Amino acid sequence: MKKILFLLKENHYSASPVSSDGLVNSTLPIVEYLRSIKHQCKVVHVIDANFIDHEIHKYKPDVVVLEAVWVEAIKLRELMHLNKHRGIQWVVRVHSNMGFLAAEPHSIRVLRDYIELDNHELVISFTNKEFEQAISNAWNYNFTCLPTIVKTHKKESSFSEERRHIHVGCFGALRLAKNQCFQAVCAMQAANALDKKLYFHVTAQPGDDDSGSILSALRALFYDSNHELVVHNWMPLTIFLNLVKEMDFGMQLSFTESFNIVAADFVNCDKIVIVSETITWMPPGLKVSTTDHKEVVDKILHVYEHRNDNLIKSFQTRFLKKYNDEAKKVWSNFLGEHHKHQEY
Repeated sequence: MKKILFLLKENHYSASPVSSDGLVNSTLPIVEYLRSIKHQCKVVHVIDANFIDHEIHKYKPDVVVLEAVWVEAIKLRELMHLNKHRGIQWVVRVHSNMGFLAAEPHSIRVLRDYIELDNHELVISFTNKEFEQAISNAWNYNFTCLPTIVKTHKKESSFSEERRHIHVGCFGALRLAKNQCFQAVCAMQAANALDKKLYFHVTAQPGDDDSGSILSALRALFYDSNHELVVHNWMPLTIFLNLVKEMDFGMQLSFTESFNIVAADFVNCDKIVIVSETITWMPPGLKVSTTDHKEVVDKILHVYEHRNDNLIKSFQTRFLKKYNDEAKKVWSNFLGEHHKHQEY
């Protein structure tokens, strides 16, 4: 069995002790699964790449997993060439697909620099299989896929009562690619058709309320309307899941995604979530356009009417479980193959 060190870069935007963000929530279920199959794992946040050597020296891992593209290639080369780190398998997990990478061209350059290292001890992986295959073909390079794993559990059935208002959860990072403003307008249209007040819930980080931000656009949308924008700070996962359970349903109509943990959180909380086609693991019947207002409004009205439908909820759960079982198999096979490679 392996000793695996997961390294994440500390979020400087977080002034609170809350140990919850997208990468943390993506990493911890993987660690939990790997421990369940007898691997040893440790998750560490570091301020920058200069602290990596120290953490490896303390833990002495067989595998080092760098979550996201934050280590420059020149630093990675330096670390891999140290005699004391010989034999370590290095893995970089890229959580974005081209939609997000296009907005962060620096990451594309760093990926190119990683390829130039030409080191068999370095595995560059993507969390989305379709994108991994596409970019492997485009760049003629053997990338791999190490997907997200989410914790699934037996859940209590939830029931959303009929009220004079409607609560829609559109949680996650506030970015243009997440398409929150379009979703807000559609939710407002649907609430008007239902003759209900909309409470549109989002999560924000420090700095999200700057002029010209998505949050400022959302505030302008809701200003002087009959509806209300509800802004929550990022919070620990257990508290967040309790918030999800208060929603009538969720929306995640992103232009681009590699997985989308928020959608999985809604499924795990027995809540229906409407998604875009980029969230490939969800049932087709809950996928809608990211630009067609009428299609989305019609889907919202349908989902609200059937928000307590156990058949739809069980369908979501089945699709998530299928994805999760396959993801666990990929991780198990990857570590097993590496073990054989090291032996021979």
